[in-house]
Amino acid sequence: MENNLTSAQKRTAFWYEVKDMFAGAAFPFMLMLILSASILSFAGSSGDIALYIVIVAVGEILLLASYFIFGRQSGITSVRRLVQNTKKRQIGTKDKSALLGVGEYSAYKGFVMGLISCVPYIIVQIIYCSVPNKVCEFMLVYLFGWAFYPLYFTGLAGWINLVLIVFPIGVHGGAYIFGAHKEWDKQRKVFEMQNGDKKGK
Repeated sequence: MENNLTSAQKRTAFWYEVKDMFAGAAFPFMLMLILSASILSFAGSSGDIALYIVIVAVGEILLLASYFIFGRQSGITSVRRLVQNTKKRQIGTKDKSALLGVGEYSAYKGFVMGLISCVPYIIVQIIYCSVPNKVCEFMLVYLFGWAFYPLYFTGLAGWINLVLIVFPIGVHGGAYIFGAHKEWDKQRKVFEMQNGDKKGK
């Protein structure tokens, strides 16, 4: 479908897709902030290493679970949108979003949404590592504790913390593909049932 678009339409579709992926990254990002400001923030005040590990582990598990849920739902939604937009195009719709294929499934999108949700953290971490300051330190502790605390007690915290973005990005991207495949199976069964009903008549 993309090959049938003009250069201007492809540019428009690109910006529509960027907007759609930012929207898809919004909820995981908000959960990231909420978990860091609530559960994970208690890790900083814990004097016991065992309790510290438990708090961080629980916080990380909840974060990754939320990324899985949102990624899976995004994958499901993208396949449904692809099916709906295809039907609209077949009947000659004028819907710009459908004509441009905005929000339709593509495996890379789940990983990009996960990356977008981590961009604010990446920026703050890079600034803090380059020019240590209280503002960035506060943000790392209370807004991005999911990346700050896991390696903090080891003394390795710093640039190496950036490696931790692999986990939310990977989970979100994997869940996106997983959700999409589940929805494809569902759509295929619906299609087969509809065809079977037509043949029966």
